Amino acid sequence: MQPSPPSSRTLVASSLAAFLSAGALSASTASGAETTPGDDLPNIIVIGVREAPLGQDVLDLDQENGAPAADGAELLRSVNGLSLGRFGGRGLEPTLRGQSQSRINVLLDGAYLHGGCPNRMDPPTSFASVNTYERIVVLKGVQTLRYGGGGSGGTLLFERENEPGKAGFSGGLRAGTTSNGLERDIAAELAWSGEPGYLRLNIEDRSADNYEDGGGDEVRSAYAEDSIYLAGGLRFRDQDRLELALERTETTDALFPGAGMDAPEDTSDQVRLRYRAYDLAGLDELSVELYRTDVEHLMDNYSNRPLTMPMALRVPSRSDTTGARIVGEFTTGSDVEWTVGLDYQRNERSATRFMGPTTDNVQMVQSYLWPDASLEQAGAFAEVRWALSAGRSLKAGLRYDRVSADADAVDADPPSPMLPGPNGLYAQYYGVTHDDEINENNWGGLLRFEQRVGEHWTGFAGLSQTVRTADASERFLAAANPNPMMRWVGNPGLDPETHRQADAGLVFQAGDHRLDGVVYYDDVSDYILRDRAHGQGDVLQDDNASVYRNVDATLYGVEGSWTWAVGGGWEASASLAWVRAENTSENRDIAQTPPLNGSVNLDYDASRWRAGASLRWAAEQDRVEANPMVNSGLDAGETPNWAVLDLYASMSLGSFGDLRAGVDNLFDRRYAEHLNRSNLDPFNPEAIRVNEPGRVLWARYEYRF
Repeated sequence: MQPSPPSSRTLVASSLAAFLSAGALSASTASGAETTPGDDLPNIIVIGVREAPLGQDVLDLDQENGAPAADGAELLRSVNGLSLGRFGGRGLEPTLRGQSQSRINVLLDGAYLHGGCPNRMDPPTSFASVNTYERIVVLKGVQTLRYGGGGSGGTLLFERENEPGKAGFSGGLRAGTTSNGLERDIAAELAWSGEPGYLRLNIEDRSADNYEDGGGDEVRSAYAEDSIYLAGGLRFRDQDRLELALERTETTDALFPGAGMDAPEDTSDQVRLRYRAYDLAGLDELSVELYRTDVEHLMDNYSNRPLTMPMALRVPSRSDTTGARIVGEFTTGSDVEWTVGLDYQRNERSATRFMGPTTDNVQMVQSYLWPDASLEQAGAFAEVRWALSAGRSLKAGLRYDRVSADADAVDADPPSPMLPGPNGLYAQYYGVTHDDEINENNWGGLLRFEQRVGEHWTGFAGLSQTVRTADASERFLAAANPNPMMRWVGNPGLDPETHRQADAGLVFQAGDHRLDGVVYYDDVSDYILRDRAHGQGDVLQDDNASVYRNVDATLYGVEGSWTWAVGGGWEASASLAWVRAENTSENRDIAQTPPLNGSVNLDYDASRWRAGASLRWAAEQDRVEANPMVNSGLDAGETPNWAVLDLYASMSLGSFGDLRAGVDNLFDRRYAEHLNRSNLDPFNPEAIRVNEPGRVLWARYEYRF
């Protein structure tokens, strides 16, 4: 696979120039355009997380108060109960309630996208162009069944509002930079609304150098990213909309200190078609969505670093997803609301590792990492919500998924007698081979009760069952190596994992105080554990290869937050989250579980300007699996506690826009999140801890018209 020509950057640059010209023209004519109420209000900045239903966080990204984010996951740093695993400058991995990767459903503007890297250099959130989304909805745990099977840890909904709020031309320009890493973040938007529809164009150009940690050491984290987003819609009747959106993101020369390779190329093309109608055929609302997302990824160990290994390696890979969803909502009587739907998703993945003696001769197949793997899921669901009385409601849901998994290249010719093909590896470690399509029939359900108690208290309790099938890596990954410790082998014989969860919470609201807390418990049958081969019984070898197995597990934890509107423009708040994850089959901890963590915040709001401070902290994590000779070895070791102080401020410049600035990690502390990412490196399988950035001065400017 040849890298794409550098046309995207040229296109972005020319589009920026065209945007600025169009913006100047539209600004001069906007006064004559039709406006909606509120268009003449001052441009007041409000920073924070919008209040949402119990167990949800809604982040209004126009109100986001931090430094320019590296990717979509970093936008979520302020969400209580959500932790991030760092692998490099971007590609951060979100973890909700101790669960990550395919245990979290991630939808980008209604579409599923699965990354193209077997080692997850590009999780789905890395393709969320940070300046093109209006909000992110975070559903913690299982609150609905409408977004697909699985999602035991939660669901992340990146959402856009493509239809402008006023007629005529509108748009904006955003620019940001930091003193430590990010060179520039420039984004522009141009929108038009009229008859018979609307258009929206977003373009973004971002680049970053390596940053320094708090000890002054350089961390390989540079990257460059361009994106273009174009959406258009047609209006029908009063509220019905037909909308088509096209998007392309291109990341180049992304460096990863936590891996033996870098990513010289990572490109996605996304197409979405959506029809939304109201009061149609007895339905209050009907939504029909079709999407296609294609990802091409290339990683190697020589394009962006000196070749120090014995052999040059490259891994071209792809991940293509096709999906559809149809959802109808209607009411029966005055107090029963129904949501029913069908959805479909098919993901196809392939990745082959090549090797050679020099960078000009990297042709010999070393491993079939994803041997033309495919995963197909077709689902149906129904949910009903009863308003039992004032302040009391009950929600119930049922979901069925038909899942099929296959891999067409498992019988490919072995690279050499010492490097078996995929089926040879599966047989060697599990005593099974993949010969026929794998089919599953998975059932899920949900009950959720909410009750207002008196004037100040609201509570909820929920029960759910969800089933998650093994992903392409867990089931089919086939990383061969003469040294057994360097092998990484998927398991075609895995059973899907079944999560039976219970959670409950209370919210107290009185005057200037708000206090909320949630407890949850997740009993998991057939949890899919990434482990090392130690002859456990379901693994035939005792040679420390990376393997996947089914075990039973429990995850449980608490989350809480408090807010106090002190008065005089002052507000204080605090939050904490704690989770514990255990392999109950073997009385072991589960690796990559975040420690107790939280934040303490103090904000002052003076209407046209605002300032605040945030103390972020995490306790020591000593429940780890850091020795691959004994356990999974996925943790880099015990992580000491840490605390860092961030300062931020914002100011409305009226018709001249908004300015935000701040400093993260004010005292330049050297620290690392406990979550980290291990290698898909045939010469170094050890987990690597990547330190967070040291002191970062940052500034962001936004102008809208």
